[in-house]
Amino acid sequence: MKILQALAFTTLFSTGQPYAGELQGTLPMPETASYVAECGSCHTAYAPTFLPAASWRDLMANLANHFGDDASLAPELRDDLLKQLERLAGDSPRAVASITRYATRQTTGEAALRITQGGFFAFMHDEVPGSFWKRAKIGSKANCGACHPNADQGSYLEREVRIPK
Repeated sequence: MKILQALAFTTLFSTGQPYAGELQGTLPMPETASYVAECGSCHTAYAPTFLPAASWRDLMANLANHFGDDASLAPELRDDLLKQLERLAGDSPRAVASITRYATRQTTGEAALRITQGGFFAFMHDEVPGSFWKRAKIGSKANCGACHPNADQGSYLEREVRIPK
């Protein structure tokens, strides 16, 4: 129910700069297919709103050691994706207003590099039992697509949630 409340708040109290997804109840995603193609090839292509711009800059600056993997991109592609991520980041002028207040809060003392360390993730998943993350079809908190089948399109609606057994 929390995500529906957050999205309803977004629709009613947006930043004055609506995005195409508002009408469909989705979060804004980078406009080029390269984001989902590149980032989504290894993990969920997360909605940029979930992290502040500083986190996206840190992540994109260290793709050669991206959580233990080499996710290096051609400099032009990396720079283009970073611009899109910054434009939609949780602390940007185009940020989803109802998420912004959580996106810039971190569960640690430093800028989060993981969506799961961000304040919005903690807020939305505070009722999820720890045992769920250990299920074989989920595996970790980072596997958003396991429960949110339309996450790569920016849709995290509660009515779409399917929790694997």
